[in-house]
Amino acid sequence: MTSPDEQDFGIIEPAELPADFEAFFSRHKSEFLRAAGARTRNPHDAEEVLMDAALVMYRKWERILAHPNPIALAHRILDNAIVDFYRRRARTADREVSYGEVSYADVPTADDLLQLRGHDSLDRALAELEQRAPLQANCVRLRYFTELDFAEIATRLDITPGAAKANVHLGLKNLTRLIGLPDPGKGKS
Repeated sequence: MTSPDEQDFGIIEPAELPADFEAFFSRHKSEFLRAAGARTRNPHDAEEVLMDAALVMYRKWERILAHPNPIALAHRILDNAIVDFYRRRARTADREVSYGEVSYADVPTADDLLQLRGHDSLDRALAELEQRAPLQANCVRLRYFTELDFAEIATRLDITPGAAKANVHLGLKNLTRLIGLPDPGKGKS
């Protein structure tokens, strides 16, 4: 019998990716990562979501190529991967050990919590806007978290640039109301 050190486990070589898929994914990877990061608020979770979405995109690459708007379909796959990530997290939440039960975990400090305090009301407002008007929420996220212009937003969501601009405007107006900020009114003309 051979020892585990002497056994040949057979190294599996990575699969050859289609050149057009590799080019497409590398061209849009940072954009996908920013979009996922805006929704997960954690760079590690964003990378995990992006890799899950990349796997689905690879499996459906022929369908993406055949779609009239491939980037919009890729963003839809990414959005679905984010939803799946949170569903998975909700299913496993009762089986995981919390910070209080682990003695070696780094417990967040008061400074960490104070730094996140500003995001809490925005996250709640975006979640509520997502339920009420998902297109407005997506437009606001793509405009301000992913830093896309209106034409790029229109391409990603398969809408017109005018609709993208209107949805960003309405989304910001609704977010202002949901957060509870005072109405800025009209400026001096």
